[in-house]
Amino acid sequence: GGVGVARLDPSDGRVLWSRTAAADADPGAGAGADSGTDDASAVGVVSVSGGLVHTAVPGGKLRAYDPARGEQVWDADLSAYAGTPFAAGDSLLLVAEDGTTEALDAATGVSLWRHPLTGHQRPDYALYDGSTGLAYAFEHSAYGSTTLITAVDAKTGRATWQRRLDGMLTPVGSAAGALVLTAMNGDAQTVGLVRYDPGRRHVERMALPFRMNEPEVVVGGDTAYLLAHGGTLVAVDTRPGGGKAVRWQLETAAGRTSAPVLATGNRLYFSAADGRLLAVDTEHGTLLGQTGPRLRGGKLTYSSALPAPVAAERTVFGTAPDGSVFAVDGKDPADW
Repeated sequence: GGVGVARLDPSDGRVLWSRTAAADADPGAGAGADSGTDDASAVGVVSVSGGLVHTAVPGGKLRAYDPARGEQVWDADLSAYAGTPFAAGDSLLLVAEDGTTEALDAATGVSLWRHPLTGHQRPDYALYDGSTGLAYAFEHSAYGSTTLITAVDAKTGRATWQRRLDGMLTPVGSAAGALVLTAMNGDAQTVGLVRYDPGRRHVERMALPFRMNEPEVVVGGDTAYLLAHGGTLVAVDTRPGGGKAVRWQLETAAGRTSAPVLATGNRLYFSAADGRLLAVDTEHGTLLGQTGPRLRGGKLTYSSALPAPVAAERTVFGTAPDGSVFAVDGKDPADW
């Protein structure tokens, strides 16, 4: 409780260093300081960029730590910005209250560029493509009938391309040079996917088998995986002219979940609200295994966000509502 960011030894889970959530409100607080609360939600975002670990509180402080020793390297005031920084490679993108975008060097905190994006009032950033160095800004029109999409070079701030597309869309991934977006209806339900190829200026739309409320989405290769509330996982073919869009559909009965994570060996992992870690075969759409629940006092607890698992080689790391972090061998999830 009260820990804002910590480094763990992946081999045995030992805490190598930690900083309290209070450190982001009180610059004088350090490792092991008593935050006076068990609420660790004061830290809104933890990310790794530019070789440093960053924590950010909306309207508060952005702090950068040396990952080896946990020492603070630099900080910045976020009071003039909306939300928290968006990590884009070695840059951190911030949107000011007036809609201006600023990019900070993640290693030094130095401003790389600052200017408004043409056509945008107050954009959001939803996706960064490390293979191209492009960050994708989007903004819905007043009534959600169209969405303005801008591909921005995160290092220079130059707009590579811009296009207004029909519908209320959100970038979620890239595939073979094309941008994949979710499409919502007027009730904010996700009803389909859109594939936009900027080279050919070609738009292709794929309907979903049913409406989804705020699904978690990950794109790998030519497939998008959508994990709906209630645990339904749908794999959608995003190739142009891919024929039948839905490749497979799996009912996991997981309820509220984390974002799914893709890993080698045709694996997809995600966490459930009761602390279970689930593994799915992405080729066949089958559940490979799951851990037991990890509850606090045997009761289902609520957390504002469920962190996604981390897959590193054969080991999969998960978190649970009881405050624990655990690691399992991903070789055979049936043995979990």
